[in-house]
Amino acid sequence: MKGIVITTADEVSVQEFTAPLHKSLGAVVGGYIELVHPQGLNRPYCMVVNEEGLIHKLPLNRAGSLLYGTQFHGSPIVGDIVIMAEGETDKGIDFVDIPNDRLDAIKKELINSFELKGAEP
Repeated sequence: MKGIVITTADEVSVQEFTAPLHKSLGAVVGGYIELVHPQGLNRPYCMVVNEEGLIHKLPLNRAGSLLYGTQFHGSPIVGDIVIMAEGETDKGIDFVDIPNDRLDAIKKELINSFELKGAEP
């Protein structure tokens, strides 16, 4: 399953995640995962962040904070993040694949909107 990684160094890339997802996502965000629905992302997209990022004093994720609306409420997003999609599965609401054409479109939109560096997978 693919997701879009945005690092604290303002790099964006598409990455493959394997089961168990909580472990492969956790490896990218650097710890326990937390799912958030930022105001800057329309459903079915969501953001996976490090649940304890503030405790561990991870660096600010500028793009993640802007997507989350930090400029309005003051709660920042720190550490590397992953943008995933949610959808109905036979087990209920869970992560689902983002079609390749949407991955490319979202990545380009993020690069343009937040002046990110596009990294190759």
